Amino acid sequence: MKSLQKALDVLEYVVLRNGSNVTPTEAAEVLHINPATCTRIMGELLKRGYLEKISRKNGYVTGAMCAALNTRDNLFTRIAKAADQPLRELSKALARQVNISVMHRGRRIMLNFHFSDPLARPWSKFLMTDHWKTATGRLLLAYMDENESRKICAACGLEEYPAELFEKIRKDGSVCFKHDSLHILGHAVIVPGYPPSAFGFGVTEEQLDKALALSAATAAEIRAKLLPEATAY
Repeated sequence: MKSLQKALDVLEYVVLRNGSNVTPTEAAEVLHINPATCTRIMGELLKRGYLEKISRKNGYVTGAMCAALNTRDNLFTRIAKAADQPLRELSKALARQVNISVMHRGRRIMLNFHFSDPLARPWSKFLMTDHWKTATGRLLLAYMDENESRKICAACGLEEYPAELFEKIRKDGSVCFKHDSLHILGHAVIVPGYPPSAFGFGVTEEQLDKALALSAATAAEIRAKLLPEATAY
């Protein structure tokens, strides 16, 4: 099992480099893996098409199999596809970064995201745990099994479970709260047959009214795209 975890860590690290080449030495140092073990792992991933070798000196980049995995249909690719254009338009209209995520075993996984700035770099990790500080985190916690939600909230440092707040979130389908100089807001996307998903972003005070209206419209558009394709989950 440990060898499998190491292989997945290496693969995810290369993918997260967003097209930049990675040497076994670099990956081993960052991931705290024995260099020889890391070299063997990358060699096996190369054989299976998950990595492509640039050169002995320059190392590896992601291979064709990484792209191929995303071509097959499943509930999560459908959510990502349905959200793509609505999130792109929302990000452009507000000049803000926006993402849509799901929750898996206490960790948020981003399925799609957009930046208004073409030079902005994506997040440096796939799994997020800062749930209480984010709109997507609070939304997804509200729609989780309560026992699991309570455990995660306790791990986030909340002394009291926010049952009333979560009830309000489920009623409204949205969340909005102040953090530093920004308003953090977003909407849940709840469609029969699909796992709960949610998108969120931050805006200034001047953008708030416009953002609330656009966010609600974006959620409705994503739901409409998913409804005709809903299947048992």
